[in-house]
Amino acid sequence: MANQTPNFDAKIQSILDTLVPSERICILTGEKWFMDEREIKIYRSFNVPPLDIAPNTVWKWLAYFDTGYQFWWNKHAETGKPVLSFHHPASGIRVLPDEEWHARDFSTMTYPYDPSRSFFEQMREFELQVPFLASYHFVPPERSISLVSLGDKDSYFVLSCSSIDSFYSVGAFQSESSSLVFLGDYIVKSHTIVHSDRLFHCKYVRESHDCMDSAFLFDCRNCKNCFGATNKRNRQYIFFNEQLTKEEYEKRVGAIDLGSRKILNEWTSKFEAFLREQTIWPENFSQNFSNSTGDYLNGATDCQECFYTSEGASGDFRCVFSMGNNHENAYTYAPMNASRTYQCLVSPKATGSKFCFRCPGSEQCEYSIQCSDCRFCFGCIGLKRKSYCLFNKQYSEEEYWPMVDRVKSRMLDDGEYGYFFPVTFSGTYVPESGAVVWCGATEEELKQIGGNVFDPNDDGATMKTDFDPSSMKSAAEVPDSIDELTDDWIDVPIYDPQAKRSFRILKPEAEHYRALRIPPPNRHFIPRLLESATSGQLAALERHTCAQCQKQILVSKCNRYPDRKIYCTACYLHYLEQNG
Repeated sequence: MANQTPNFDAKIQSILDTLVPSERICILTGEKWFMDEREIKIYRSFNVPPLDIAPNTVWKWLAYFDTGYQFWWNKHAETGKPVLSFHHPASGIRVLPDEEWHARDFSTMTYPYDPSRSFFEQMREFELQVPFLASYHFVPPERSISLVSLGDKDSYFVLSCSSIDSFYSVGAFQSESSSLVFLGDYIVKSHTIVHSDRLFHCKYVRESHDCMDSAFLFDCRNCKNCFGATNKRNRQYIFFNEQLTKEEYEKRVGAIDLGSRKILNEWTSKFEAFLREQTIWPENFSQNFSNSTGDYLNGATDCQECFYTSEGASGDFRCVFSMGNNHENAYTYAPMNASRTYQCLVSPKATGSKFCFRCPGSEQCEYSIQCSDCRFCFGCIGLKRKSYCLFNKQYSEEEYWPMVDRVKSRMLDDGEYGYFFPVTFSGTYVPESGAVVWCGATEEELKQIGGNVFDPNDDGATMKTDFDPSSMKSAAEVPDSIDELTDDWIDVPIYDPQAKRSFRILKPEAEHYRALRIPPPNRHFIPRLLESATSGQLAALERHTCAQCQKQILVSKCNRYPDRKIYCTACYLHYLEQNG
């Protein structure tokens, strides 16, 4: 495609020719990083200007658009009827139910581009005209309250899950009869699980795999009948890392009733102190990877500074949630079987696209939103199976390229080209967006990045008028013990003053709590899920020093445990040999 945008190519080449390895300072946060030859190679490969935003901030910027964990009542773009969505109505984003959206043709909704005005200003005006998918289901859910469903059945308030009979979870795959799962595969009859896989009948577990009948675990493998265990392998009858006999263990654990919120809080505090003061944290939680850096790298090859990859990722650079067979993507958030994408967000099977948001199957598209199976489209929204379109208007190939050349050249001159859409384009309520859930953005960082600020209750997003206010109970009234949760609490509105929202205990939820002896919740489910999320490693990398050998290592940040004791991989494996 050489010389299709000759004016832009000449301008960008003059910038790229001057690049040399150097220290950079983020224009938003003041964070410093070193632009090395690898990074420069990425800019030249994708023909884009160098970033003046730090890598961690780029991730937070993109994650600003991610659903995170939120549910709102938006309004049908045409009828005004309530529609459940992750797009908050106060963001200005209009929605249609998925089936209706897919049945529409938005190619008739064009925008009259004005070269004398900012591209982003015009794109924002266009964005507010074209409806968005309300739920973005990959597989329609059955009898569930869910968003971005991967195939949910009889589940409630789950997001990006494939679950059965589960509650209040995000990223729970093949989950059954479980609740408050934050990134986990094959979780069954369990509660409050973070970054763990293949668990059965477990509670309050983090970073563990192949465990059963246990509570309060951290980085354990193939353990059962353990309570308060960290860094253990193939063990049972462990009580806060003390080896007990079967009889001693059953006696101690039998005297602890986690069905009482008061007692649960006491043991939770003990476990928190145990993690801070006596637990060794590994350099990363990666498995079966080669020549790669980052965290949660599963089967990655030649991936640099990435976070959370599944088998098949190769050659990715500073990508987050690289799922499936991904190749040579850079600064892309959630590439799925994608290749050669740059600063794209949730665009499965995309190829050669840049700065696109939710554009599955897109090829060589730029600055487009929610376009599917499109080729060579620029500044488009909601198109399906189209080629050579600018602001949704169809052109011939001969007409298209000179116009794109002019637009890109003007954007580069204005300092717009090379950046993802401004965060004001996001439809999320920021404190519950991916920037917080996945990247751990602090309130100060959110202010530095900017974005829309509104109350979660604005524009009827929580629909607090759908019940009799006189029936409302206070969160302080919720019983302490699951044994005290009588059926007259079922489906009663409960107001959480901290979240400034009401919630209800559903009948199947109460049955789930009774079966697992979980105390009835006295907080809204969203802050409970977010609290679990903050206990895990974050999509934010930082340099650290091995507490054992003083080697410099690259680790994921963990805002809850900033002073945790971390060992490099070699020291950690030696520690496991002696103590695991």
